[in-house]
Amino acid sequence: MSPRHAVLAILGLLLVAGSALPEERVSITFKEVKVKGFMGLFDSPAVAHRDPPDDGQVGSPERGVRPGNPAPSLPGTLPRTHDVPLAAVRARPTQPMAFAPGQGTANPSFTQHGFLVEVFWAVRIGTPEAFFRRAHFHPPDLASGFEGQHFGNPTELHGLYIRSLDGKPFGVKSLRYRVTYNRELLHKPFSIEGFSNYNVNVLVSRTFDPRLSVRTQFVTFPVGLPAGNDVTLPWWTLPVTGFELVDHVYIASSASVDFDDIVLTRFGGATNPGKEGDQ
Repeated sequence: MSPRHAVLAILGLLLVAGSALPEERVSITFKEVKVKGFMGLFDSPAVAHRDPPDDGQVGSPERGVRPGNPAPSLPGTLPRTHDVPLAAVRARPTQPMAFAPGQGTANPSFTQHGFLVEVFWAVRIGTPEAFFRRAHFHPPDLASGFEGQHFGNPTELHGLYIRSLDGKPFGVKSLRYRVTYNRELLHKPFSIEGFSNYNVNVLVSRTFDPRLSVRTQFVTFPVGLPAGNDVTLPWWTLPVTGFELVDHVYIASSASVDFDDIVLTRFGGATNPGKEGDQ
């Protein structure tokens, strides 16, 4: 047997052995998780997603705006007990990628079944001036048991970043969703630029640079029209294809979508899977 054929034979055996490994499926449920990261004073949705001026500065909230103000129908709201200081100005960071997700330190995050789930928020997407802001879950402590993804402004995108804690590749199989009318900002039932609210899409990508367009980076999965804002509405399952072997993944939406039960796969089990809700 020639050296070339020997190498090909070895590669074939490795592929067969790899395909024989058991496929383990786990689900990111958002239930009973411990969110870590910036959980101090935060703006209400209306203030956080105020249209930014041209200089990139976002004005300070007026006295009386209190932290945490999800819609009354959303369970798990945080206490409204402290005023946000007038001096709390949200500005563009010196480094545009300062709050890019990756290690679970730049933004709020949690771990579940051996995976890091970190939230991200990008502003002025698709332009050279784009940058990441410090992000937040919806609600910030995820006491609702699902992520209530919602639209902010047409040039903003926020979503979820997921990677395995052991660094091994994994796959994305499906997720549950509900398309809403933006229950946190009822006056903004719109989509990000380049998309229509008549055809909402779940967005999935292996990479994300906010300075580039969403359509050139994300695979789009149409999920239809908004169904309403009632938290008792049924969930639908979206099969996800084309992401069988990823190092990390970005999951977002073109408009307001609730996310739950993101099903991931890994081969041969995880080195340190961790327990549900561990940090």
